[in-house]
Amino acid sequence: MLSADRLATYVRACHGDQDAALRLYAWNVEVASAFWGSFNVLEVALRNAIHAKLSTLASQEDWWNAQIGLHQFEQQRVTDAIGAARRAKGTAVVPGHMVAELSFGFWTGLLANRYHQRLWVPALHGAFPHLVGPRRELHRKQESLRKLRNRIAHHEPIFARNLTADHDRLLDILGAISPVAVDWVAKNSRVPQTISRRNDVVTGTQSTTF
Repeated sequence: MLSADRLATYVRACHGDQDAALRLYAWNVEVASAFWGSFNVLEVALRNAIHAKLSTLASQEDWWNAQIGLHQFEQQRVTDAIGAARRAKGTAVVPGHMVAELSFGFWTGLLANRYHQRLWVPALHGAFPHLVGPRRELHRKQESLRKLRNRIAHHEPIFARNLTADHDRLLDILGAISPVAVDWVAKNSRVPQTISRRNDVVTGTQSTTF
């Protein structure tokens, strides 16, 4: 079922122990699954907060139809999202459809240097009322999380990352939007518990589960 190439990364990490490698593979699935809950809250909070500020900036909820100065890459993502929303809903595109269709990468891109004067200064800084530190650091953290999210979505290994730091980074960004949301994620997230299980799972002391 698992190709030799796919499993090889895990075998190397377990110094050739095939059984341990399979348990590590299962743990990788488990921790990736656990991250989805936290990403769910972050992504919804992020896109809703940015959407609200862009709507105010453009003086209309369908800000994508206003001239807000999107670069070609983001403009193409908007065009793709409009098409996807129309195919899925079969009706006129409404803000809720668009916000849901635009990717995590799209929202991350709006925090980049090229939008500092155009979007951040007049509007997007307000989406992060509790931010401590500069926008560039926020974007750096967000970009790191985007890459992690993509690896999880494509079922790639994430076990070699510092996943505790990744989860802390996620909470930092969420906290810049809403401290209440951070408390909710901290109360419900399975990530810390799953990380603490790793050694026991890989050695076979605890059973695999995902």
